[in-house]
Amino acid sequence: MTAKIGHSDYDFKGIGFSKIGYFKEVRSKMKELEQLNIELARRHNKLEAIINSMNCGLTILDANMNIIFVNRLQMIMFPDVSLLGDKCHRAFYRRQSICSDCPACMTFQTRDTYRGEIRLKHGALAGRYYEWSTSPVEDPFGRVQEVVLLMRDITRRKEAEFNLLQSDRMAAIGLLAAGIAHEINNPLTSIAGFSEALLKRMKNSKSKPKKNADDDCFEEYLKIIFNEAYRCKDIIQNLIDYSLKSTESKEALPIANVIDKTVTLVRKHARNLRINIVFNNHLTPGFNKIIGNESQIKHLLLNLLNHSLKIAGQEGVIGIVVKNRGNLIEILMDVNGTVYSEISNSEGVEMSCAEAQIPCLPEIDLSICYNIMRQHNGELKCLDNHPGGLSFVMCFPAVVD
Repeated sequence: MTAKIGHSDYDFKGIGFSKIGYFKEVRSKMKELEQLNIELARRHNKLEAIINSMNCGLTILDANMNIIFVNRLQMIMFPDVSLLGDKCHRAFYRRQSICSDCPACMTFQTRDTYRGEIRLKHGALAGRYYEWSTSPVEDPFGRVQEVVLLMRDITRRKEAEFNLLQSDRMAAIGLLAAGIAHEINNPLTSIAGFSEALLKRMKNSKSKPKKNADDDCFEEYLKIIFNEAYRCKDIIQNLIDYSLKSTESKEALPIANVIDKTVTLVRKHARNLRINIVFNNHLTPGFNKIIGNESQIKHLLLNLLNHSLKIAGQEGVIGIVVKNRGNLIEILMDVNGTVYSEISNSEGVEMSCAEAQIPCLPEIDLSICYNIMRQHNGELKCLDNHPGGLSFVMCFPAVVD
């Protein structure tokens, strides 16, 4: 008689068929899984450390332009924005719709890599330059599932490139100035010399009993010709000096007096244009001087004033305020704005000289202004803070009497 073997009998026939053997095998598999999880976590942490140690901001976008991942540097780059879950055009560029030339969209469509540069215009990082690239992340079937966006702050590099470009331009200006200075100075010397001789004759004629009614008018005109001829000679010499980066003698200058003298030169022209120039001096006595070259500072102010006149238009207003700000002297030149406004604290778009595209200010004049400020350890900014106008801000280190 053959006996039937039940399931319970198999539990005790060899370790491979027992419950004890089954649980041992499960325990072994669990240990293997634990080791794999530990290894996976280690690799994940290592990969995360590598991504966060990159010198580029890394963002991963899905097909709907949603930000699904950012590394640490990207979050540092945009501290005022919650990047994860937001749209890239809204987070980075403050736009409500996808950019018309969006490189990420083109990467999704063509599976190609795109590169470029951009200057941010909005947010806390307005005015900074970024280099970017987009790369596709493909599935096994070659379909683009995500796009990797890399961003790098290149503002310092752009400033270095600008400075190098400035040096090249100034060298070119130097060659040009050296070539034409002699030709221009000769007629200016003649004009200045003859006007001086005529002025002497006018003084001698005053001692005579007969006097023409127009003599005073002629004398005034001759003085203007004489002074302006020598001012032109100074400008030509300054142009050569700037381009050759020569160091002229500097002294402690009461900056308010220099501004007042410069304004006097353009006030008559401003009146003809029905433009009002208002100058207010708010400097503290004893803390109202800068170390500089008066001719260069006049040239700087005259350049900005002349172009302010072009911006102001008929019946415009140019307000000039000079005041102390910490250990600096700040000159505010405001076109068609509020003369007493705190221009430097306004919410306008602030641009350094390297970035500013100043209306009506030719590139060569901008180069000269920038070079003068650099030689005086100063800073020139342009604030586009109100419609129909512009503000120039010049800051110089102050000296104590």
